[in-house]
Amino acid sequence: MEQTLDDKVREYKELLDKKEDLAKQVKENNAAKEKLEQEICQMMIDEEKPNTVVDGFSYSLSQKIMYAKKSEEKLAEIEAATGVSFFDALREQGLGDIIVEKVDPRTLQSTVANLAAEAEDNGEELPEELTEYLSIYEKLSISKRKANTKALDRARANKEEI
Repeated sequence: MEQTLDDKVREYKELLDKKEDLAKQVKENNAAKEKLEQEICQMMIDEEKPNTVVDGFSYSLSQKIMYAKKSEEKLAEIEAATGVSFFDALREQGLGDIIVEKVDPRTLQSTVANLAAEAEDNGEELPEELTEYLSIYEKLSISKRKANTKALDRARANKEEI
């Protein structure tokens, strides 16, 4: 039997829902893993047993010093006080080669779409100096929104009352 459009859309919605559920599960799993890892580390310390073998796998306690940049707010405070930005500090220490210029694809999409709409409103096109660096193509997709079914629900309710 051939599937109808509505059947295909329902199947698509199921996949969207599954994707959201899997993302949530990954987040929850990572949090649970981190919590359990810290509990195991504490037990290894308390039991003075820095390594153990379980089911053919060796697990060892290890200590790492972690380095992460401070929050953007803290970095802004430091820059305001010293006149030196985080990236400037990295460059001054010979670490400029780890700085990566990056444009998030979603940010690029929305920004250029807005620029294109503005240009179109003015009867213009995007500048060639920009478009030569972009792949521009059309893509069909499906948008999903919660349908407004209040009128239909009221009609059903009125029909049931009759």
